[in-house]
Amino acid sequence: MIRHIVLFKIKDFSSESERNEALQNVLVTFRSLIGQIPQIRQFRVEPDCIHGPSSYDVIIDSVFDNTEDLKAYQAHPAHLEAVALNKQWSEAKIIGDYFFENRT
Repeated sequence: MIRHIVLFKIKDFSSESERNEALQNVLVTFRSLIGQIPQIRQFRVEPDCIHGPSSYDVIIDSVFDNTEDLKAYQAHPAHLEAVALNKQWSEAKIIGDYFFENRT
């Protein structure tokens, strides 16, 4: 199995309410992928809870059976649409992937 982790940093907006709205838009947009893309085995989209100086604002933690399924997810039209929409709200992202054994 492969775990795919993505972190987004929300852009600076003119007000905190606009920034919070952008954060909510990112959460809703990526959570909407659940059930749309069959290759997803696990999928969590959560806001950062610490808000430290080095923190990113949104964490996507997802699991796929293999790299082919991850690539299918990345190429899926619903994912591509979410990525395109996200560009208006996020200024940076970090991605990490690793293989692991499912012990459940």
